[in-house]
Amino acid sequence: MPTSIEEIKEFLDAEKLKYQHREGANFLHTGFTLKRYRNPEKENRLRLFIAVEEQGEFLKIGAPGAYKFDPNGNSFNKLALFQTLLQVSHMTKMAQFEYDPDDGDIQAIIEFPIEDSKLTRRQLMRCVNDLTDTVDNYHEHIMDAIKGGLTPESERETKEAFDEFMRKRRAERRRDFGGDPESQGETSA
Repeated sequence: MPTSIEEIKEFLDAEKLKYQHREGANFLHTGFTLKRYRNPEKENRLRLFIAVEEQGEFLKIGAPGAYKFDPNGNSFNKLALFQTLLQVSHMTKMAQFEYDPDDGDIQAIIEFPIEDSKLTRRQLMRCVNDLTDTVDNYHEHIMDAIKGGLTPESERETKEAFDEFMRKRRAERRRDFGGDPESQGETSA
């Protein structure tokens, strides 16, 4: 049972979400205000499209222009950006990223086949929420890659850094409170 743009509109109406739809088009536009995300215009607004393709058997939800990277930009930063986008895709369930090398546009997107299934409101909203949450939650990592060539740490690296921080903190506290970390036998976290 393929879906239609009319069904998508009904789901969005039920969620009391605003959108724009041009009569006859198989897509619509909506947007969300996010906490951490800032678009290239420095607004905390993420613009999305929802498109029905292949006679209603395929659904796309995307955020075109979510980020920009100068196509002639520093290749070190570009490498960090691509690594970061791949890591984010790996750490999330559905979100993916696309890069247009001609204009540097980076789009966050979720695509999935409906085929002979029936799309539910819950499925649609999970996709919308997953995409907006991914962009909002990983915004700082993506911007660190674009601007500074920095990549996110792995879970192992984060744990090791935290363990090292805790070892140092314990040693400082022992010194500050008169204890001798050498005589007390320092233990790892």
